[in-house]
Amino acid sequence: MITLTKMALSALVLPALLTAATFSHATNDPYFNTQGTWTQAYDDQWAIKHVKIPEAWKLVGKKAKPVIVAVIDTGLDWNHKDINWNNIWVNRKEIPDNGRDDDNNGYVDDIIGWDFYGRHNNPFDHDGHGTFVSGVIAADTNNGVGIAGIDPYAKVMVLKALNSFGHSRASYLAKAITYAADNGAQVINMSVGGKNLTEIEQQAINYAHNKGVVIVVAAGNEGIDVSGFGPAGGDKVITVASTGLNDDHPSFSNWGKQIDIAAPGADILSLRARRTDTMRDIPGVKYQPGLAYVGDDKRYYRASGTSFSAPIVTGIVSLMLSKNPSLTPDQVKTLLQQTAKDVDIPGFDQYTGYGLVDAAAALKAKPGFFIEALIDRVQVVNLDGGPAVQIIGSVDANKLRKATISIGAGEDPQRWTTVIKSIKKPIKNGALGTVKANHFRGSAVWMLRLEVHHKNGQTREFRFRLALG
Repeated sequence: MITLTKMALSALVLPALLTAATFSHATNDPYFNTQGTWTQAYDDQWAIKHVKIPEAWKLVGKKAKPVIVAVIDTGLDWNHKDINWNNIWVNRKEIPDNGRDDDNNGYVDDIIGWDFYGRHNNPFDHDGHGTFVSGVIAADTNNGVGIAGIDPYAKVMVLKALNSFGHSRASYLAKAITYAADNGAQVINMSVGGKNLTEIEQQAINYAHNKGVVIVVAAGNEGIDVSGFGPAGGDKVITVASTGLNDDHPSFSNWGKQIDIAAPGADILSLRARRTDTMRDIPGVKYQPGLAYVGDDKRYYRASGTSFSAPIVTGIVSLMLSKNPSLTPDQVKTLLQQTAKDVDIPGFDQYTGYGLVDAAAALKAKPGFFIEALIDRVQVVNLDGGPAVQIIGSVDANKLRKATISIGAGEDPQRWTTVIKSIKKPIKNGALGTVKANHFRGSAVWMLRLEVHHKNGQTREFRFRLALG
């Protein structure tokens, strides 16, 4: 993610109204079906396959409804051969190039969006970052060219709020968020951030959330606690961290309790805007110009960062809303979290949140599905005249079968002993059970493992480290 800190618009022919679409799990896009293009030992589009996008395409159905996705970034190279103009949002209330604000929304001739930094209606991308992000979400699919986008029937609202060096101001971002909400966006992608979250940004996010907009943001690439980062550390957003090729936590990805979910962020392949080399312009990054170009025509680009994890989640959200437009932002967030694949540290953790996003599972799950497993703390109490450890936390599910607690010696136990066999009723921030002290003999460190079982067979786990002495 870039830390945040020209074609005439009249040349863009307006696409016809986008109608319901038919999805296919098979595509003829070359890079979707190849590997090793830049001598790597994995598929060229490994990332979207890893989160089960092909399986999700099958689940969306034959009558998916197009979703408006606002990409607040550095703009879009709409002349890229892998961008279908039918995938660009069009403001039908505005008459092109007449110099008037026909819809009275405060923006003159805002046909496909707006450049909030330049204060005009030509949001072309001179940096490359925004085109890359938009390509992950909505590159043309099954067109026999280049890559496959996650939701090839999404309609991208092009909101340029960053300059050609990836810098912006909080006021520009706030205006872009408000514009998206007022002009029909259902999802906003913000692969942008910086130290601290301003009040004006949070107010704009609150406004959009209250209008039913899902807001997906990148965690950031500083390797720091995201609580001091904006907008990722704010409220009413889905904050996305990165994972590597082996679902590991890359050192660049910001972390913290605000992380909701993770998605691949290593060696992601997408579109290159003309005359750009995005990595070259990032301060402090060692990079040889042109190294990230892909293809004989150099129209594709590969890069790593949470900037490119976020649009993977945004694309999945778009598919979810294609299938079920009635989902609220809170329902979308819960479904993503609850269906994520647990990776890294078992249970919710500060590096991947609820885990790696799973597109197929998110589309299969019904609204209202959830499993909660949390050990918040322990405390010493008296039980039967002797010391004991009381475990405080939460257990719940929309259809709870039971929960159990087991213990194991050491940092990575190889053997577990069940100490609380069956919790049958939901508990919210209360006593989950009490374990006599003699169970903790023989080791200075113990792991407590809480497992909550849903009636559908799914299980969520949480681990708590207990140090004695």
